[in-house]
Amino acid sequence: MTDPLSTLRGRRLRRLVPVTALALLLASVATAQLPGTLNGQVFDEKEQPIAGVVITVTDPERPDFSQTATTDDRGRFRIRLANATVPYDFRFAKEGYQELVSPGLNIPARQNTRMNFNLKSQEAALAAGAPVDAEQAARGAAVEVYNQGVAALNSGDLETAEVLFETALEKKPDLGAAHGALARLYLRAERHQEAVDAALEAIELETDVASMNQVLYNSYTALGDQEKAAAALVKLREANPEAASKNIFNQAADAYNAGDMEAAKAGLLQVISVDAGHAKANYLLGLIYVNEGDNAKAKEHLGKFLELAPDDPDAATAREMLQYLEG
Repeated sequence: MTDPLSTLRGRRLRRLVPVTALALLLASVATAQLPGTLNGQVFDEKEQPIAGVVITVTDPERPDFSQTATTDDRGRFRIRLANATVPYDFRFAKEGYQELVSPGLNIPARQNTRMNFNLKSQEAALAAGAPVDAEQAARGAAVEVYNQGVAALNSGDLETAEVLFETALEKKPDLGAAHGALARLYLRAERHQEAVDAALEAIELETDVASMNQVLYNSYTALGDQEKAAAALVKLREANPEAASKNIFNQAADAYNAGDMEAAKAGLLQVISVDAGHAKANYLLGLIYVNEGDNAKAKEHLGKFLELAPDDPDAATAREMLQYLEG
């Protein structure tokens, strides 16, 4: 039997050849948004609920994002975040109380998480003496410098951002958000061992764990440590299956381009097991099944691809392939 792929217009199939570029493009797309909810109560130093506390949620990497909530007469609050796949900064404020800032807080996606918080009244803080005030001041100063670093990073000034994040850590060594920011910065600068070290520090502080495993996966891969890269991918898949599927697709795409259809097929099947609506994974699987002579599965996945992405540049090739298989 003549290879059916060779009977189609090569120029159309060659659109797929730079699959690595396609994979990188897909990887750059924001992770699918998964909601998460945080609820709880705010108490004072005597464990009495505080009404009227204004809770402000911000994302240092999206300066235009802000979400607020206010505690009720029993100190209760409920905040639903449309995208719980990234860390947020939480600020609790009410006149007469010390402000509480909790940076880099992760809310588990697809879960209703309960957390309680305590604000110390100004009167109690003064009575307690300077050590509490000094600790609060240190955290506040570190967060302020960290936010400046995020602004520098967003503007592309990596050198200034690095200095600011390191300064924030000098003020507050356990500021997990700053370790995480340095990990992303080092990855962006292709300083992979430093990225690994910073990501491990952030994970130790339970900050942005899913994102840090992504950093570890990319950095270990660049360093050639496939065993540790695979371990990071397993942990990423546990925390964020959609993000992990993008990495698996990248691997499968590279295998496809290299002609290793067995590895490509195995990876693509993993992708659709997590995300059946991954258009390009269905397309590549369709082509692989065509070469294997499994026309039923080829038609299934090519049809799924056209259903998901009818305007994709490879849609015309998929339609011709289906016509060939049905002819």
